[in-house]
Amino acid sequence: MKKKPAIVTTSALLLSTFMLSQGQATVSANTSTPAEPSSGVSPVTSTPTETTSDVEATANSGESIKNSEPASETSNKNTAPAEASASDTTTILHTNDIHGRMLEERGVIGMAKLATVVEEEKAKTDQKTLVLDAGDAFQGLPISNASKGAELAKAMNAIGYDAMAVGNHEFDFSLEQAKAYKELLKFPILSANTYVDNVRLFEASTIIDKTPDVSGDEFVVIGVTTPETSTKTHPRNVTNVVFADPISEVKKVIEQVESNARAEGKSYNNYIILAHLGIDESTPVEWRGDTLAKALSEFELLTGKKVIVIDGHSHTVHSATFGSNVTYSQTGSYLNNIGKITIKDSVVTPSFISANDAKSITPNEKVAAIVAESKAKFDAENAKVIIENNTVELNGQRENVRVRETNSGNIITDALYDYGQTGFSKPSDLAVTNGGGIRETIAAGKPITKGDIIAVLPFGNIISQIEVKGSQIRAMFERSLSSALQKNEDGSYITDKNGQPLFGAAGFYLQVSGAKVYYNPLAEANNRVLKIEIRNRETGGYDALDLDKTYYLATNDFVAAGGDGYDMLGGAREEGPSMDEVFADYLVKTKDLSKYAAINSNERVIPLTPEADSDGDGMSNIDELNKGRDPFVKDNPAAPKPQPKPKPETVPPSQAEKNTSSSKTINMNLPRYDAAGQSYGHKEVSNTKLSSSSAKTLPNTGSTTSFISLLGLTILSGLGFVKAKKD
Repeated sequence: MKKKPAIVTTSALLLSTFMLSQGQATVSANTSTPAEPSSGVSPVTSTPTETTSDVEATANSGESIKNSEPASETSNKNTAPAEASASDTTTILHTNDIHGRMLEERGVIGMAKLATVVEEEKAKTDQKTLVLDAGDAFQGLPISNASKGAELAKAMNAIGYDAMAVGNHEFDFSLEQAKAYKELLKFPILSANTYVDNVRLFEASTIIDKTPDVSGDEFVVIGVTTPETSTKTHPRNVTNVVFADPISEVKKVIEQVESNARAEGKSYNNYIILAHLGIDESTPVEWRGDTLAKALSEFELLTGKKVIVIDGHSHTVHSATFGSNVTYSQTGSYLNNIGKITIKDSVVTPSFISANDAKSITPNEKVAAIVAESKAKFDAENAKVIIENNTVELNGQRENVRVRETNSGNIITDALYDYGQTGFSKPSDLAVTNGGGIRETIAAGKPITKGDIIAVLPFGNIISQIEVKGSQIRAMFERSLSSALQKNEDGSYITDKNGQPLFGAAGFYLQVSGAKVYYNPLAEANNRVLKIEIRNRETGGYDALDLDKTYYLATNDFVAAGGDGYDMLGGAREEGPSMDEVFADYLVKTKDLSKYAAINSNERVIPLTPEADSDGDGMSNIDELNKGRDPFVKDNPAAPKPQPKPKPETVPPSQAEKNTSSSKTINMNLPRYDAAGQSYGHKEVSNTKLSSSSAKTLPNTGSTTSFISLLGLTILSGLGFVKAKKD
């Protein structure tokens, strides 16, 4: 076919004339000055719009994943559009937030099968298929982190990507590594709004032309990066880097492209914005991907043109239409889905290919070989020794880390707390991580390897710090301690060696550093916390939680985003390196792990049942706590001989003695306290039987949901426990 004249016409006419071939040209303005550069994140308190689902559970340290259904008017989540003839159809395959998912796993498509999808789609469309990514590809799972993303870049090159956006986590391995991706990749990595010394750090845009013999059907692709990058990677990696206003910068590039086109007698009718912005409610509105899409639908220069915003960052499955010409799509994350946008007869139809859809796909041999080689290198790296001779078992058994304070949880949260003292703009006040994210025990009597650490923390989560109020911390710990209690066959409670009832295993149970949480396990769910104390970094002591005070909480990115039901959290967020890296550094720094010898030390998350008097001074533990006294230290000289302080458990729960004694009656009428001596009144609850002896062997229970809160008088023995499906 002869080259058609370059005339301005409607996209409906142009999109029907695509022909075989491919090519690529780059357009950018590397000397441009940023429009209203800005950095940092405005303090916010709202939580993300999406909740989390089962697919992200295995990939994100907890039990659930963000999964907003695509907008019904523009998409069909798991069903690709009807087949169209190759001559009049163009397909855009897109990914976002891969986070190092090279291997195929449960719910994860993997790079080799992605390559097959691309190969098959190109065959269907006579090569008129674009392959694009919206950022955060390289950081995530250790298999990718080990090479700082270089191995994943090999796979992306082999698949044949046409362009990608720069995400905030592209900076995680250093600014130099972020710049190195420009050389590692055989396709453009784009960001219109990332500047150093008023010069763009990356190309702003590229023009993709799959049919060089046809004019006007090219795609102008523009990249844009979230300004949240200044706090959602380590600050040292973006020193002197400015992330300018996304909308202003994208419009500036469009104006330049259109001006150049007019000067050359050309016309561009198709724009794709590769945005790493997201649609989290915690993101400032002006920086969100949907805000950009709306703004472009109202931008005069784009009238009559097809505009597609392919987004990432918020890990949301979502598609929508803005105005008459803008389509928005985001696939979620972790290669759980591949986005597929079909353009036929000027109609743009977004859809998604899920991991379930891809089950029967045969992996591409070339890419599978690249992935296999990467895994072999990674396995060799995992054999590297972190500590030569570990003398302490760090217990990561499910029936421990999801039930009570455990030494593996203590050392991991201590690592987060330690990093948080210097790794963020403000020092961390406390640290937590969910027990569901701790997946293995580190044995004593042998070296600790990098592979051991990866086995404990396999999800590639990163450390995050969020700004929260004391009231949010209180609500967070109520959630953590809301699981149903374990029972014997006779209905009595299963207890630990100190006679304290044990929760059913729940992934949302929090391991803690920098705080002490006293609670009554026999109180109704969501009303169990008695008192919370936060470590004073200056004195080393503990101060009562102030419900109105601002604190800085270090945790993993899953919990920080509201995963495992922690939707009460929110606020300005900063992010750092992967948790396995933080943990490994702490082990090297600490070396002597003897202080973690007790598997269950009962020193941070402390159960106190009514009438128990550990120091034998005639006053119950809870009464002493309410009076600001240490319930385990005798301070009444006239008191009877003290009972021993609760013993730390140094053997795994599977070796504990069976409960063989009779039950005793405990009075549960007690005042409720939360912070700084504030009483929340009396809860009148009927007497409950509790075994007084040591713990029975713990069953391998699944996660359990919290008690349903009841108003007024509540009979604990009548509460219904809802058992969730076993993991």
